[in-house]
Amino acid sequence: MAKTETVVPEIVQEPTVDNKATSLDGLDEKPVTKPARTTYPGLTGFFHWHEPGTSKEEKRLILKLDWFILSYSCLCFFIKWLDSNNVTNAWASGMSEDLGFGPGNELSWMNTFFNAGQLLGGPFANLVITVVRPRYWLPFCMMAWSVFVLFLYKCNRAEEFYALRFCIGLFESAAWPGIEWTLGAWYLKSELGRRSALFVISGVLGQMFSGYLQSALFSGMDGRLGLRAWRWLFIFDFALAVPVAVYGFLCHPDTPETTKAFYFNEWERNRARERIAEEGRKPHGKLDLTLFKRTFGSWQVYAFVIGYALWSLTCGSLVMQFFTLYLKDTGMFSIPQINSLPTAIGAVNFFTMVSTGYIADKIGTRAPVCMVVGLLLVMNYSILTVWNVPHGAKMFAFIFNGIYGCFTPLLAGWCNETCGGDQQKRAFVLGLMTSVGPAVVIPFQQLQFPNSQAPAFTKTHGWGSALAFVVALTLWTSVGIPALQKYFSKRVQTDEFASEHEVEVTS
Repeated sequence: MAKTETVVPEIVQEPTVDNKATSLDGLDEKPVTKPARTTYPGLTGFFHWHEPGTSKEEKRLILKLDWFILSYSCLCFFIKWLDSNNVTNAWASGMSEDLGFGPGNELSWMNTFFNAGQLLGGPFANLVITVVRPRYWLPFCMMAWSVFVLFLYKCNRAEEFYALRFCIGLFESAAWPGIEWTLGAWYLKSELGRRSALFVISGVLGQMFSGYLQSALFSGMDGRLGLRAWRWLFIFDFALAVPVAVYGFLCHPDTPETTKAFYFNEWERNRARERIAEEGRKPHGKLDLTLFKRTFGSWQVYAFVIGYALWSLTCGSLVMQFFTLYLKDTGMFSIPQINSLPTAIGAVNFFTMVSTGYIADKIGTRAPVCMVVGLLLVMNYSILTVWNVPHGAKMFAFIFNGIYGCFTPLLAGWCNETCGGDQQKRAFVLGLMTSVGPAVVIPFQQLQFPNSQAPAFTKTHGWGSALAFVVALTLWTSVGIPALQKYFSKRVQTDEFASEHEVEVTS
């Protein structure tokens, strides 16, 4: 019988004192003690959840972070996407027929007004979170947009939907950049990819759950108290949001510098600040007019805003909606099936986000991951561009297009990592990403993806133009951003060397 060998982790002792890092209690002379590092060979190291050498105490800190900040972040984003996607499910479940919307572009305009709200709210909402504690700001915004979601059940005219969808988008704009900003304040660079992916996955689950919820309501609640099932959807969405907002108010830990969370002890609060400082991301900067110079004079704002805009122009986030319209257009499926089948896109998205986030963290770079996913998206969009292919091929292209979603956590984690400790710049760039993205989509959606041309969009060349943006997105994230990062990193190192040399000569 062959012998089985036990793999023993290799202990690699690093210097225990980092002279550059300091305690965060204002005692600069007190050095930070770093734990010894452990390297795990093979698959053991790849699938390890914590960084090698993490102490038991720090693992307990990370567990608390994962439980409280990540659980609230996931629940918040779940509600956000539940509320973003509900009009599509309502549309497919009788709303358009009940209200006489017919073949027009009312659904497209509902999306457009929602995007307009996000466009205006994004940057400002994420600046507010740098001065107002996240545990107050994020739950407040959730309750605000949820109240407007509740009002949707009373709507009978398209204009009423447009106004409410604008308000929903305005307050929802705080969710994604605000949560990404708080994750970047707590987690290390090597931890961000996985956590960002899990957070964004919750939005995918929200999209999926909206379909399942509408199917259940159509079967069990249609006609109750004189309300159609699609109206009940908005009521149930509001009811689900209330406990999540209360949970956030009670348990969100704010930031390492401001936290008063009851579940942290003093050592954990100090260690949370030290972890970020050891990576050179100790908070600095302030909210004043220099913010605009710090932001627009940096490469990050252009790299990531362009990347997120290209991702938005693929209209990947609307693929579930287009798939719903395609299923309805075929006449082959019942209303519960029309609401349920598009959730398969979410299942693909779930797997892709987990795997790509994990891989990006472990290999320490995001560009190769973006390249592989981009090439797969090119295949999907090519099928949809041709369109005159068998029904099964179109079903495959729609469902497999769920891989698009991993670009969101990859870009957000990348931005959090490269913006360092400038909290306001990091917040503003993340906010601009979610603002410019919807801004460029507003005219594009109306011109290229109007609801009246769904699902083929042949006359407007919707899928073909989206394919062009997929190619641009792939090249930008796999080649363009890494080139910018490398160039400006070398430039900073050269400037620092020149400054040090000048000081030595002067001395």
